[in-house]
Formats: sequence, C-alpha cells, structure tokens
Amino acid sequence: MRYLMLVLDTPDAPAEPADVPDIESWVRDTYGSGRAVMGDRLRPPADAVGVQVRTGEVVVTDGPFTETKEVIAGFDVLEAPDLDEAIRIAAAHPMAYTGAIELRPFWPLDLDSDAGA
Repeated sequence: MRYLMLVLDTPDAPAEPADVPDIESWVRDTYGSGRAVMGDRLRPPADAVGVQVRTGEVVVTDGPFTETKEVIAGFDVLEAPDLDEAIRIAAAHPMAYTGAIELRPFWPLDLDSDAGA
C-alpha cells in the first residue's frame, strides 16, 4: 500500500535532541530498500500559490494560506505492506524528532473498474 508522508516543520519544536538520525542515512536506507517511491522538500509557504475557480473565473492567491503554525516542508511517497511499517519508516525520519510527520494512505480512484460501465 502507498502512503503519503507529509513532513511538517513546527516552529515551536523543542530543542533538537542528541539522538536525531541524519537525513542522508534515512534517505539512503528508505530509498535504497525500495520503501520510498519519491519525495522532495518544498519551497516555503510564502512561495505557494492557491488556485480556485469561482463563478467560472480562475482565482489565483499568493501564499501563505493557513493559520496553522505547522507548514508542510516536504513529502515522501512510501510503499509499505501496512500502516505499522509506514509508521516505523516515518518514526525513523529526522523530522519526527524535531517537527511532525503525517501519514495518509492513498485512496485509489479505481478508474479501470469504471471502464466497462
């Protein structure tokens, strides 16, 4: 099963503990074993753009957009047999120590099953 792992930066995070793994090791272990499909860091919220369509018009809004203190700093797409394994992978990420991680299972559209309808 695939999981989207959102890597969250939390500005009020506690001081970095001494036992935080380095990102290079996490990337090498996770991507090297095939448990991650793709990922990247993201530009800051100030570089974000919102897109909406209202009354037939495209409305583009400059970021940031949310009132939350946490911001999405990056993402990874994980390939794991179950949620327990996805949690284990996420818990080894350095931002689990100094920020936060959110795991979201993919919800496939199953477009192929509609082809015969």
